[in-house]
Amino acid sequence: MKQLFIIIPLLFLGTLSVNGQFVIEKKEVKDTAFTIPMINVSYAYQWTASEMADRFGPNSNIGGSFMVKTKKNWVYGFKGNFLWGGNVNDSKVLRNIITNDGFIIDNEGRLTDVHLGQRGSSFFLFGGKMFNKFAPNKNSGILVYGGFGMLQHKISIKFQDDIASLTDEYKKGYDRFSLGYALNGFVGYLFMSKNRLLNFFGGFDYTHGWTKSLRKFNYDTQEIDTKPHTNILYGIRLGFIIRLNKRQSQEYYYY
Repeated sequence: MKQLFIIIPLLFLGTLSVNGQFVIEKKEVKDTAFTIPMINVSYAYQWTASEMADRFGPNSNIGGSFMVKTKKNWVYGFKGNFLWGGNVNDSKVLRNIITNDGFIIDNEGRLTDVHLGQRGSSFFLFGGKMFNKFAPNKNSGILVYGGFGMLQHKISIKFQDDIASLTDEYKKGYDRFSLGYALNGFVGYLFMSKNRLLNFFGGFDYTHGWTKSLRKFNYDTQEIDTKPHTNILYGIRLGFIIRLNKRQSQEYYYY
């Protein structure tokens, strides 16, 4: 019986050893592409072109999106952006109610300064591909996508005092509020670290829209505005990524 108690432990130790060495268990995380849903928050500085440049100068754009990258590195999702700026090239939009010095007379007979700016938004459904090039892992690389959606913008008119000629209803005759469909494209780089701590993207963002005025009649020009306008916005977009997938790992055991 005593010999049995000695033999059993020796047999157990023998199964754990190879050529006199004990087994070492090792875990490794395989570098592989997998499906990653994500929420993105980004900022872009944009310039204007075509007829958009006749009305507005450069602007800022802050956006949010939901995107999914598949195991085969296809991407799809939707995004929305809010844009604003303080550069209005069409500064004579209030020409028929301002003084020679650029002021407006308020309801109390005082000279009031009016500030013009740009406000707008856009929304797109998009799809594209991530190419695993120049990347440290399988879930990073060059990102290219295109989208279809809508674009709207208007001239923001701000002042402090009450002005009878610029009530909320009268401002509609000056703000050039426009809406239409648009195309969006992005070419850049997507990086997602294996430890999930650093995830970001950046690149060139381009929007080409065709809008029409929803106001129909402009008070300053005394003209009906029904023709379509070409709107181009382009700039550099940088963003951070919040990954929604669970931690992926594959374990390998060596004996």
